[in-house]
Amino acid sequence: MKCLWVRHGETEMNRQARYLGHTDVGLHENGRKQVAALAEQLQSLELNPAKIYASDLQRCVQTAELLTARFPCSVQTTAALRELSFGEWELLTYDEIVQKNEEEVKKWHKDPLLVSPPGGESLQQLGERVDAWLQEIVEMHAGEEALVIVTHGGVIRWFQSAWLAQDKSHYWQVEGLRHGTAMLTEWDGQRWTYQPLL
Repeated sequence: MKCLWVRHGETEMNRQARYLGHTDVGLHENGRKQVAALAEQLQSLELNPAKIYASDLQRCVQTAELLTARFPCSVQTTAALRELSFGEWELLTYDEIVQKNEEEVKKWHKDPLLVSPPGGESLQQLGERVDAWLQEIVEMHAGEEALVIVTHGGVIRWFQSAWLAQDKSHYWQVEGLRHGTAMLTEWDGQRWTYQPLL
C-alpha cells in the first residue's frame, strides 16, 4: 500500500517562525497557494487513495479539503496526527523561548525523545500516538492501493526517523518536508520505503 504524506500549507504563525503545536489556526493565503500548486504537481501521479486522513487542526483539514480537487475521496480527521504539543513554548519564536529558559531548550535539543517543552509533549509521547494510529490504519486498509495522510512537520519527521531510517535518534537529521509539499512511501507488509513521487 502506498501512502502520500503531505505537510500542511503555511500559516501566519509559520511565516512568523513561531512554534505552532496544538493551537488551531487556518492556512495563510500563501499556504492555500502552496497546496493548490501541489495538487497541480500531483496530476501526473497515478494514485487512487481510498481515503484522505488528516490531523483535526484547521491547517491540515483545509489542506486536505484543497487536495480533494486532485483526489476525490472522503476526508477523515484524527487527533492522533496532531503536531507535537509545545506547551509553554506555543506561539513563541525560538529567540523568545531561549530568553525564557535557555537551559531547558538545550536539554530538549539534546534529547527530544524524553525531554518535553514545559507543559508539552516529548517526541516519545508523539511517537506512541502516531505509531498506534499508523499500525491500526495499515491493518484496516490492508489490500487497498493507497492513502493520503495530511499532517504536520513533527509527525512527518517522526515517521521519517522511526519508520524509514529506523532510528528515532535521527529526528533532527532527517530532511523533513517544507510546507505544502509531499513524499510518497510504500508499506510492503513488513517495512516502509520511499517511492519516487513523480
